[in-house]
Amino acid sequence: MKKLQIILLVAIITGLSSCGEDLLNINPSSALPPDAAIQTVSDMETVMVGVYTQLQDADLYGRYFILTPDVMSDDVKQNASANRAKEWAEYGGFREHFIPSGIWTEGYEAILRANTIINSDIEVPATVQDFANQLTGEAYGIRALMHFDMVRIFAQHYGFTSDNSHPGIPIVTEFDQAAEPTRASVQAVYAQVISDFQQAISLMNENRGAGYMSIEAAKALLARVYLYQSNWAQAEAMATEVINSPNTSLTSGDSYVSTWMSNGFSPDAIFDVVNLVSDNVGSDALGRMYINEGYGDYLPSKDLTDIIYARGDTSDIRAQLFKEDPTLAGVYAPIRVNKFPQIDGSDNTPVVRLAEMYLIRAEARAMTGNESGAIEDLMTIRMRAWPDAPAVTASGQDLLDEIEEEKRIELMYEGHRLWELMRKKRDVVRGDCTAPADVCTITYPNDRFILPIPDAEMNANPNIAQNPDY
Repeated sequence: MKKLQIILLVAIITGLSSCGEDLLNINPSSALPPDAAIQTVSDMETVMVGVYTQLQDADLYGRYFILTPDVMSDDVKQNASANRAKEWAEYGGFREHFIPSGIWTEGYEAILRANTIINSDIEVPATVQDFANQLTGEAYGIRALMHFDMVRIFAQHYGFTSDNSHPGIPIVTEFDQAAEPTRASVQAVYAQVISDFQQAISLMNENRGAGYMSIEAAKALLARVYLYQSNWAQAEAMATEVINSPNTSLTSGDSYVSTWMSNGFSPDAIFDVVNLVSDNVGSDALGRMYINEGYGDYLPSKDLTDIIYARGDTSDIRAQLFKEDPTLAGVYAPIRVNKFPQIDGSDNTPVVRLAEMYLIRAEARAMTGNESGAIEDLMTIRMRAWPDAPAVTASGQDLLDEIEEEKRIELMYEGHRLWELMRKKRDVVRGDCTAPADVCTITYPNDRFILPIPDAEMNANPNIAQNPDY
């Protein structure tokens, strides 16, 4: 971590990638000189460009942070040609592998870039104080998101132990080149995440659009955090605030599929990581892992598609997010995921969408006895995609199963399914399995549901402990 922090601080100060220039309308040549820290609000804005650009990295929301937990779940099966991430799909990964190394390095780089803004100490003219607060709030939101993402993928879930004292990840809130941090408990990491999101909400004062962290995005992500904690009251409250915001709205059913097919924002986007054609993401894109014009390594599991197709081939419009591929044969046939179809990699990556808020609130309401409210939220999302859906009359666990099914379909291939199974302490059961037979069912609990601390970090930091079975 010490060596990593030095390298990353130099990268932040000496220059930032211009990938987000069109989105943020900022001059890409305005990188900070190597002998300067943040001195003006303009400098803060420049560094914030780098924060958003960092999220585009292939090891984060560009590809692997989303792809890896999905290929470890029951929503994906391997194609015969599967290569990238294969070791994780087959639960045979190792600590020298490039995926955990990349996620760890790039995730902490995003945190350190955000910290550069949070810890800046400058005098701000009153005329730009609100914008300075906005940028600082966005940085707090990204720092919270990255700590949350890192603890999800490198540590067992909240609730794995009764007091959540099991190892989480290092909490990094400031630059210290001599730091050799230990892993904070999962309880402590979640407390930091919640605190940072709350601070973000208190500082931000405008919604700059779905390509930026916003009050709505911070509240939506906080609703997700509370859901993972089984804090039903707070999950419902945060989701409700987002649903009721004038800055959020559900995409109509008529526009739902065409929105995914465009290279704009995802349907009902609250926060997307934006990938422009000019970013030249190309072969690093998430979608190229699924489409036949790319690598095509991974295919939709029949377990999932059967749920959708059982509603009738044309009834649920989300069936149109798959496409037939005549080149597939045998157990691999006949369809591919087509949710991120752009050949040039210009699909945005959704971080959080309004549909998730309805489904979070539905689960929270069902768990606290408001089943009529839960059904109303469930049907809002279901009937948008499936207008002739029959009325839901389920109760108790059957209702929770209905909500889980809808969430599985609505958020498919957005990096959620493994975390959903983990927080519910469920096995991964791949009925339509093209992986080796011994990993067609992965029983809970399992050391392999999380990634190892990378070998380079283990070698550099004597205070950090490795995950079991690595």
